[in-house]
Amino acid sequence: MSCVPPSCGGGSKPPATSGTGSTNNADSAIAKMEATFNMAIEKSAKITEISTAKKAELDATKQRPQN
Repeated sequence: MSCVPPSCGGGSKPPATSGTGSTNNADSAIAKMEATFNMAIEKSAKITEISTAKKAELDATKQRPQN
């Protein structure tokens, strides 16, 4: 078991382990994580879209002209 001093984010009160307050905190944390993951997925999709288009352009410039 480790001890976290107040200067590092610890406090004198133990964390809540029951009741609606901790449930709301957990729900809020989960919602924030879901929003963050959704944003990351959207950005990843956009990056994939752009990089696929750029690779296609690059491949087109590497092809030799037909005689």
